[in-house]
Amino acid sequence: MFDIRKKPFIVFWELTRACMLACKHCRAKAQKKRHPNELNTEEAFKVIDMLLEFGRPYPLIVITGGDPLIRDDLFEIIEQASSKMRVAVAFSGTPLANKEKIEMLKDCGAARVAISIDGSKPEIHDNFRGVKGTFETSMRIIDDANEIGLPVQINTTVTTFNIHDLPEMVKLCLNKKVVLWDVFFVVPTGRAKAEYMPTSQQFEDILCWLYDVSKFTGLNIKSSAACHLRRIEFMRDRDLMPKTGKLYEELLEKLEKKEEGEAKIISGKRSLARDGIGRMMGITDGRGMFFISHVGEVYPSGFLPIVAGNLRESDLMEIYMKSKLFVDLKDPEKLKGKCGKCEFRYLCGGSRARAYAVYGDYLAQEPRCIYQPGKFDLIKL
Repeated sequence: MFDIRKKPFIVFWELTRACMLACKHCRAKAQKKRHPNELNTEEAFKVIDMLLEFGRPYPLIVITGGDPLIRDDLFEIIEQASSKMRVAVAFSGTPLANKEKIEMLKDCGAARVAISIDGSKPEIHDNFRGVKGTFETSMRIIDDANEIGLPVQINTTVTTFNIHDLPEMVKLCLNKKVVLWDVFFVVPTGRAKAEYMPTSQQFEDILCWLYDVSKFTGLNIKSSAACHLRRIEFMRDRDLMPKTGKLYEELLEKLEKKEEGEAKIISGKRSLARDGIGRMMGITDGRGMFFISHVGEVYPSGFLPIVAGNLRESDLMEIYMKSKLFVDLKDPEKLKGKCGKCEFRYLCGGSRARAYAVYGDYLAQEPRCIYQPGKFDLIKL
């Protein structure tokens, strides 16, 4: 059995913070030029060796940025890592991601590519990304990857700007035949502001709606920084409906609406990813996952900006197993507020990054969960 206390299931590795976009919600506050102290190729290979020390099954590596395509040694690093581990690559929707580069990603062993789409139309997405034309470029990138046969994942950041556009995003994901829609609920860090976050009831409404989408369409869905989807899945699988509001009804109505000349969206069966990259329950910031920065710093996630150590000075396994930060985060019994009392604390645990961003305490309760504990006689799920 995979023990997330002893090894990560997934590792996000920021090769660079350089990026040509200027996204409103960028956690990295990305700049156009590369940092002079980035890990070099040789150091990157040493990071791969450290990751292999966790043993089989090896973690899934997600290479990200900024925009990793800015680095000339990206393909060399992927090839080195993919010989042992599953590697996915998340890059920006810019002309750097031409068809030749996408073919090279596949040839060097990338199992999946991920691209962020935050709206179903240019006026929404491009406003997020800060560069006009990014939506059309991103659509071309997805089409190229599909043609080449490289599985595609779409990442969408949910904010107050785009919550009413989510049903159209479902249609886009289905039309583009993506293997996963990763729905990330904004954390107010970096450039992202607290007012970008939906309310707790809106979180509940959207997550309940995502359950419906995943249940009745051929679309695989994962929530990020919204672990309470796992609690909702537990309840809904037992025909227990959480209390929802107007947003849930609106989203469901839009999803079911039959447009002229097209069938209802809700139809079909749940699909499985075809690239061997699976998912695992119970993972949250620092528990089953961590983040490596462009300069070798290790964080619980890219959205929880507390450094646990630096790979130029410390051993990666030592950081994950023994640093106080990771020891705390891997123990749901240390959670505070209602998260510490919640029967779903092992399955969910809340976003530690959002708790830190709002309260300044990574063990505080999830700021955007409306659930009141005590309805189920459960301790560890």
